Amino acid sequence: MAELPSRRPEPRPRSGGTQPATPLPSARYVSLPRALAAACLVPCALAPRGAAAADFEVESTTGVQAYEVASPWGNTNIERRRLLQTLGLAVYNLEGDSAPGGADYSATLRLRLDADFGVNGHLEGPYQGGETDYSVAGGSRFIPGLQEAPLDLMYAYFEGRKVASGWLGFRVGRQYVSDVLGWWSFDGALFRVTTPYYVQLEAYGGLEQRGGLPLSTSRYERQGIWRGSHRGFGSDKTQPGSAADYPSYHEADLAPAFGVALESAGPSFVHGRLTYRRVYNLGTTVSRQFQDQGGAVRTVEGSRVSQDRLGYAADINKPDLGGIKGGVTYDFYNQLVGSFYGGLEVYAGSRVTLGADVDYFVPTFDADSIWNWFTHDPITTITGRAAVDITREVDLAAWGGTRMWIAEGNPEEFGADQCEIAGLQRDCLGTTVLDPSSSGDLEDYARDEKNRAATISTDVLANLAGRYRTRTTSVELRGMLQTGERGRRTGADLSGERRLHGQRYALGARVSLYNWEDPLRPDRGATSFGYVLGAGYRPGEAADFKLEWEHDMNRLVGQRFRVVGLVNLRVAP
Repeated sequence: MAELPSRRPEPRPRSGGTQPATPLPSARYVSLPRALAAACLVPCALAPRGAAAADFEVESTTGVQAYEVASPWGNTNIERRRLLQTLGLAVYNLEGDSAPGGADYSATLRLRLDADFGVNGHLEGPYQGGETDYSVAGGSRFIPGLQEAPLDLMYAYFEGRKVASGWLGFRVGRQYVSDVLGWWSFDGALFRVTTPYYVQLEAYGGLEQRGGLPLSTSRYERQGIWRGSHRGFGSDKTQPGSAADYPSYHEADLAPAFGVALESAGPSFVHGRLTYRRVYNLGTTVSRQFQDQGGAVRTVEGSRVSQDRLGYAADINKPDLGGIKGGVTYDFYNQLVGSFYGGLEVYAGSRVTLGADVDYFVPTFDADSIWNWFTHDPITTITGRAAVDITREVDLAAWGGTRMWIAEGNPEEFGADQCEIAGLQRDCLGTTVLDPSSSGDLEDYARDEKNRAATISTDVLANLAGRYRTRTTSVELRGMLQTGERGRRTGADLSGERRLHGQRYALGARVSLYNWEDPLRPDRGATSFGYVLGAGYRPGEAADFKLEWEHDMNRLVGQRFRVVGLVNLRVAP
């Protein structure tokens, strides 16, 4: 559910550029006694004993999550025991004492271990351990790329700012770029030239971070590809797996990339960024899903485009008037506008904010993806919003509009007509498989452009929220609705938090009730009820502890339970 705006928007990242070294949001949690003790000792052990000119910072997050979910397709209970551990290290002012406005240097890194001890947990007997070990049961339960405890280096770079009298800035190492083209991560170098003429030029290059490579994750790759290392499984154990072993699972390889950007560096109320990025695929990819009669799989090798995109975003904001923003991206590989958005916000007096937004998005994929061969049509969302500060403690916000889904052809009429052409009842779909290539009449019907005209399905969207806040207490009620011919989802949740003893302790709770229906699968409709109870303790600025109990229930999966705990530690001068 989309977050509703407050009276005045919180400070937000600009429309582009490299972002500060902060961890990405993560839905991970809980902690065991030994894990907690270890996490508490790590920063203490790393803290320096003597004073130094450079400033340092050590951050640690430890989470353990335990939950159980019943499968909606049977009686199988899926149990999970997850451990999240991050460790961040940063050293600032490496140059020592410096004059105001002079060059400064820093180094920072963050590691993440995201272990799931529930992997293989439901396999017994001869299949035990088979999800991650190809040698078990002939690989019948093996899942390529699945790991029990993946470790990735989130970022690690050396940075210089305001070098050469303020003209030059740089980063070297693993880093993020965030702009209208989206979040992206690479290993390499970035250089930024800032001129006194309200313009800065940015250029970067290196290797895109990809899953299957050491200390890497796949979350920043283009969608549409299942990619990773083929080592450790397949017909020949002495060599990396061949393309014939899981042909849908592409072998990970290096991905050279570069990008440039032209960005404003002038008045704070206006900002714009023009950015271009290109990434290449190397190595081998499968160009045909099935083996030929000789058992071979057709492949493609060599350098080829992975993504090739251009984007521009700009925003203007005046605290006493309002703001306007917009952005657009173009995909050169698919030769189409991949997305655009626009928004207008008006501050109508000191207590009311009004706004309107439009968002257009076409799914696009890595150039090696099979999904490029299928039609993919745009999704357009148009919304309006309003926020009112009734008093200093009470505010209301509403958000609503429509979302339009475009598809090629009408699925219901198309299928019914195919049944009729085949000499069957018009409702034969679901009981009969029709292959257009098996009949000339069916093939002609499928290829006729008159039968593939664009159709639009429309959903109505609405959110409403009210909030009461004081220095020690907060209560929030939120409701949402999404409905259309394809189904409906509606519900609400009520949450509250009370902070005690100088905000050192916190007690929280949330109760929710949601209902959904799917006309295509009426047996999947259900009403879900859930609640969460939580407590927190913050002994000081260096640490905070949280613990939550969650219980959800509906007729599809019965009872679901989760215990979540989180420990954050920070050591700094």
